[in-house]
Amino acid sequence: MTLLLNEFIELLKSQKRYSQYTVRNYKKAVEEWFAFINENGFESPIQTNRRLAKRYVAQLSNSLKTTTLRNKISAIRTFYKFLIQKQHTDSDPFSTVRLPKMKQDLPVFLTENQTPQLLQAPWDEQPDEQHLLQTLRDALCLELLYGAGLRISELCSLKWKNIDFSRNAATVVGKGNKTRFCPFGENAGNLLRQWKSQFALSTDNDAFILHTPQNKPMYPRFVQRALAKYLSSTNLPSNITPHKLRHSFATHLVNEGVDLRALQEMLGHASLSTTQIYTHLNTKKLVAEHRAAHPRTR
Repeated sequence: MTLLLNEFIELLKSQKRYSQYTVRNYKKAVEEWFAFINENGFESPIQTNRRLAKRYVAQLSNSLKTTTLRNKISAIRTFYKFLIQKQHTDSDPFSTVRLPKMKQDLPVFLTENQTPQLLQAPWDEQPDEQHLLQTLRDALCLELLYGAGLRISELCSLKWKNIDFSRNAATVVGKGNKTRFCPFGENAGNLLRQWKSQFALSTDNDAFILHTPQNKPMYPRFVQRALAKYLSSTNLPSNITPHKLRHSFATHLVNEGVDLRALQEMLGHASLSTTQIYTHLNTKKLVAEHRAAHPRTR
């Protein structure tokens, strides 16, 4: 099983070019499935059946959110596609197993008044020379998550070759290995220039912008902890995550009348229907149209 998994992981990295974050999650999902297989007396994923797959989904449903469960099963199904392509098996035990349906909850986001408080938070600690690196790095993370609408994995994998300083924009490789153009604001551009000149371990084109002391890409968990710290210090909602800053980015653009097709490109959505959910959050427009049309508001 280990040899098959290693070959699968290498495929994700070299051919599909999945991000380090995605590869790690896929590996973990398949390893957990292997552990379940062993606990139930099977020695190989090739020997399993639909009944066992169904039991596994039922077990996960007791402890995981629907999104997490579906992501794990998606990873396992990708593994079985790999096994079928390599002719190790001719079937996927999960192919006909029903998964819980996703709830179409509206995205959670910060308001346009709350966002400046968060972006200012790293500087409110009045950093001295010794702590300027941490402050600048944290401020840069927040500016790019909100200002460019990046996913956390995209932020952590940014390299200097991805930045166009003349246009204040980044070229990002997102989900499905799709490349997109992400403009960002003047503040983010200035922070990137300062970080590059003062603290970057390497400014080579292929070097990671945000990195560990060992010059490896920064871990997503670090960004999550930094964000939680600043949400606490500003008394902003604690349920805001890096991905919800992306929701904030999209919602605020919709509120200001951005073209949905342009927003779809900026977010890297494959389908416009995914982007359209943000139109439901355009409260300014909803209130204005209600007041203009409803007889009880005249």
